[in-house]
Amino acid sequence: MGMISRVRGRIRSDSFSKIHTMKSEAKIANIVWLLSVVLLLPYWAPRGLFVALGGAWLMAAYTCLVVPVLISANYRYPARWYPAVAKLAQEVARRLRAPSACLLGVLQTAYTPIERAERLFLQMNNLSTMICQLLVFTACDKLLVSQGRLTCLYSLMFYNVITYSVSYVREICTKEDWSPYVNVTRHSRVKHLAMSATKIVLEWTKAVTFIVTITFILLTLGLEQGLEHFRPTALYTAITGTYYLLTERTFLELWPIALSAMKLEKLEGMEALYCGVWARGVTTALALPLVPALAWCERWRLSILVLYVCVFMHGRHRLGEALVKMNEACDSLAKFRRATPEELSTLEDVCAVCLGSMKSARVTPCAHYFHADCLRRCLATSDRCPICVRPYVFC
Repeated sequence: MGMISRVRGRIRSDSFSKIHTMKSEAKIANIVWLLSVVLLLPYWAPRGLFVALGGAWLMAAYTCLVVPVLISANYRYPARWYPAVAKLAQEVARRLRAPSACLLGVLQTAYTPIERAERLFLQMNNLSTMICQLLVFTACDKLLVSQGRLTCLYSLMFYNVITYSVSYVREICTKEDWSPYVNVTRHSRVKHLAMSATKIVLEWTKAVTFIVTITFILLTLGLEQGLEHFRPTALYTAITGTYYLLTERTFLELWPIALSAMKLEKLEGMEALYCGVWARGVTTALALPLVPALAWCERWRLSILVLYVCVFMHGRHRLGEALVKMNEACDSLAKFRRATPEELSTLEDVCAVCLGSMKSARVTPCAHYFHADCLRRCLATSDRCPICVRPYVFC
């Protein structure tokens, strides 16, 4: 009996101590809640009070000091009505989920033909790119150039001339066949006279067009004839030039080459994927601030067009597709470990896919070394090793 009474006494003392602890925590929670209300009162005070005491700097310092303490204290000692409010919010969200899902389904069904039209528009790459450039240039014209009605058209013309010159110089530098003749077939030595004459005429036409275009632009800039409406500012030139360089196909093909020349090992030869994401992300970020600025200037139609074409469509489709490709590439390569510098120095071999030297590589489970980009291309067509043709088995 004595042992039973002692056990009962301990149980009662433990229960009383738990009840006392719960009561004390409830009191602390109520005190924390009241202090939170008091400390948040300055946010509802008149603005003149903070201006007199120190302005925005005082408010920022007060926020940095007080708000983290309030969040941690309320998280440690939540009031009793917090769970009830959270449960009520979950119940309201559950009841609203069914009609909202139905509404979203109707909106998605109505948006399907519009999405098809958007994809068809973006498939016409040159046209969609030119329209995006023209919209952004016009927006910058309205915001950054005073009384410059034709600045966007002049800028687009100059940038197109520069693009044509760069593409022509690149074609000359990368050209391998300088023969003016065209053979009947690839392995034949018989000359096709009509095609050879056409090739000669086209090459001379390109050269003459290049020389005339450069001469005309130099004369126009030197004599300043017909440029009374062309008054670009430095900010206008920076924004439009950056946007054009990151959207034009000629320069989009050059950025991965320039980035690969820097030999950044972290990119692992996937410069084209990273450049696609960076270019589309930067262009979307450049077009986004133009929307509220145009709305502030009451250019509503242009603001809506820039928001829909240059931000929504460009970001949702082009940036989204680039991100999906890069994430798929990273996920497919995540299973293969990186080769260490000691392994590469000991191996002293080339990649079996591209026959290039390996400064960074990925190792397959069958102990074969490949460039990350080469392995990614092989994984897109087969799940077997390109050398031993064994399926990849990961431990």
